[in-house]
Amino acid sequence: MQEGSVYPSLFSPFSIGRHTMKNRIVSLPVHTGFAHPDGRAGTWLVKFYTRLAKSGAGMVVVANVAVAEDGVVSKFNLRADRDKFLPGLSTLAKAIKKQGAIACLQLNHAGRFARTGRPLLPSPVSSSNLSFNVESLRRFMEFFPFEKRFYLTKYFFRQVKTWWQAMNTADRERVINDFADAALRSYQAGFDMVELHGANGYLLCQYLSSFTNQNIFKGSDAISNRASFPLAVLKAVKKKLPDDFPVGFRIILREWVPEGIELSEALLFAKDLEKAGAAYLSASVGTYNSIFSPDAVKTMAGKGYLEDDMKALTKEVGIPTIASGRITLPSIGERFIRNKAADLIGLGRALRADPKWLIKAIADEKKIKTCINCNRCLKNVVLEQGFVCNRWPKVLQERSHLEHMLLTRNYNTVWIITDIDDINRFKHCWSLIYPDRNQHAYPTLITLKAPKEDKPFDEACNEFIKWLRHRLDPLFFTNVPRNYTIWEDKTSWEDTLSIEILSEGYGRIFMASNPGEPWRERLLYKERKRVFSLLGDNENINRVIVPVDFSSATLLVMRFLSQGLMKKGHLEFTFVHVNADPSVQVGPQWEMFKKIADFDEKIPLEIINPVNGVVPSLVEIVHHQNFGTVIMGKRGLSGVKRWFMGSVSSGVLKQLTDQTLILID
Repeated sequence: MQEGSVYPSLFSPFSIGRHTMKNRIVSLPVHTGFAHPDGRAGTWLVKFYTRLAKSGAGMVVVANVAVAEDGVVSKFNLRADRDKFLPGLSTLAKAIKKQGAIACLQLNHAGRFARTGRPLLPSPVSSSNLSFNVESLRRFMEFFPFEKRFYLTKYFFRQVKTWWQAMNTADRERVINDFADAALRSYQAGFDMVELHGANGYLLCQYLSSFTNQNIFKGSDAISNRASFPLAVLKAVKKKLPDDFPVGFRIILREWVPEGIELSEALLFAKDLEKAGAAYLSASVGTYNSIFSPDAVKTMAGKGYLEDDMKALTKEVGIPTIASGRITLPSIGERFIRNKAADLIGLGRALRADPKWLIKAIADEKKIKTCINCNRCLKNVVLEQGFVCNRWPKVLQERSHLEHMLLTRNYNTVWIITDIDDINRFKHCWSLIYPDRNQHAYPTLITLKAPKEDKPFDEACNEFIKWLRHRLDPLFFTNVPRNYTIWEDKTSWEDTLSIEILSEGYGRIFMASNPGEPWRERLLYKERKRVFSLLGDNENINRVIVPVDFSSATLLVMRFLSQGLMKKGHLEFTFVHVNADPSVQVGPQWEMFKKIADFDEKIPLEIINPVNGVVPSLVEIVHHQNFGTVIMGKRGLSGVKRWFMGSVSSGVLKQLTDQTLILID
C-alpha cells in the first residue's frame, strides 16, 4: 500500500497468477492506431505505452493486437500473427516492464468489422438486424464532421455487402489456431500475460450474441452453444502457453442491441470462462452498433456507471475482475474496491487524459484533468488519424499528428537501381542513407533491367548485395535482403515503378538522380505521402540544408529529421528561412516548431532576405555554401495549383547540379 495514501484499497498490491501488481490500477486497452501499416510496433507506439507505464499503473494492457491479417480493424493495427513482429513486440514489452508495470497484450480478431474483402462472422446478416445496423450507422455518422460522412458511409455499405457468408469449420479452426499462435508469440516476446478481446462487437463477442450469431435457436442451452467458440479459443490459447501464464478475458456485460447480450447471459458466460481457466475478467459494455444511441450516450456519461453490474459480476465469479466505466476520480475507484464491486480499477481514457492521475491521487490533489467525454480520440482512430486527446498540451497533440503521418512515410524502404552508375551513387551516399539499426530490416532492392543480357550489371548487383550485407550484418540486420528484378522496356519503367510503390506500400524511396532521364523527377512528384530521395554525387553530402517556410510541411520535415537523420552525428544541418516580409518576427515561430518537432532548443535558424525571390535565394545559398544535400517538404498542392503558383521544391530541383534532394510529402 502506498504510504500515507487516502486511498488504501486503490494503492494496495494485488496478485494475478504468478505476478503481483504494485497497485490496483490497470491501464485499459484503448486502440491507438499507431502501428506501422505492415503491423509492426513503431517508435511512437512504444513511447505511447511507455508513458502509460510511467504513470504508475500496476498493469498496462496493449490494445487490439490482431491475430490474423484478416482480423485487423485499422490500417494501423498492431499485429502478432507472424514471427517478423516479434522484435517490435519484444521492444514494447520491455519498455512497459522497465517502468515497473505488468505487461499484457490484448489479442483480437475484428470479425465482421475487419478491414478485409471477406470478413469472418458467425452467421450472415439478416433482414431483421440489417435495419438496426443502418439506423446505428446514421447515429454513428452524426458523430463525425459532415465532410467525413460520405467516405464512412461508403465504407460501411461496402463492408455490409460482404456480410452474407458465415464462417465454416475450417475458418473456425484456423482462427482458433491464430489466437493460440499469437498468444505464444506474446509469451516469446516477453509479455507477462495476454487478454482475449471478447467485447466491442468483435469476433468473440459476435459469437456470444444472438444479434450477430443466429445459428443457435433460443432455449436453455442457447448461451452455452454460442459461447462454445470463444471458450474453444481460450482453451487453445492456454494449451499453447505455460501452465502458470495468465490469460485474461475482456467480457461484454450488456450489448444494448436487439436480441443482444444481457447481463444475465454475461454472468453465465463469466462462470464458464472461470471454469475454462481465465485468469481475470475485464468488463465492458456496448458495441459500435449501440454506443451512439441517445440512451447509451446518456448512460455512459455518468461517472462509475457500471458499479451495479460490476458488483453482480464480482459476486458471481471467484477470479479477479477489472472495472471500467468512467472511473474518473480515485474516490470512485476506492469505493468500487471497498464495496466489492471490483478487485481492480481500469482506467482507459481517464489515464490518457491525465498520465499523472496516480501521482495526483497519491497526493490527494483535486486537479486531475478528467476525460471530458468529447470522443475526439475515438473520432481520430476511426478516421485513421491516430489517438489524440483534447486534454493533452497542444505541442503533444501536434507531435502525435506528425508521428501518425510519418507512419506511412518513414518505413518500408526501397532502393531502385537501373545501372552500375546507380550502384556507385548509392555507395557514395552511404553515410546519408544507411538504415536505422532499430528497424532491424534491410531495404528492398528493385533492379530495373531492359529485356537484354547485361552480365557486368548482373555481377555488379550481386557484389552490391554482398557489400550491403557486409555493412549491415554487424548492426544486427540479420534478415536476408529482399531483392527482385523487373524486366521491362525502359519506356515503361516510370509506370511500372508507380505500380510497385503503390502495391507494396513503400514509404521511403531512394533513387539516383540523372538529368538525362526526366522520368525520375516526374516520379518524384507523382508519388504522394512518401519520402523520395534523388541521390547526387556531391562530395559534401554530409552538409545538409533544410529550408523552413513555417508551413505544416516544414513541421513534417522537422519531425522526420528528429526521428532519424538528426541522430547521425556526422551530418551537419543548417536550417534557413527566406523571409519575404522582414517585418514578420519568425523567432517565436521557430521556437514553437522546435518544441513540436522535439528539436534541441539551441538549434539556430538562418534568416535570408531575398533579392530575386525564394527559389533563387535558396539555390544561391546551396551553391555558394557548398551544401551537398537539400531536404525539403512538399506542401501537397494539386497539379493545377502547382501549375499556377509554382513549386519551391521543383524550382530548386531544376537548378541543382550534383546535390542530393530528399523530398518529404
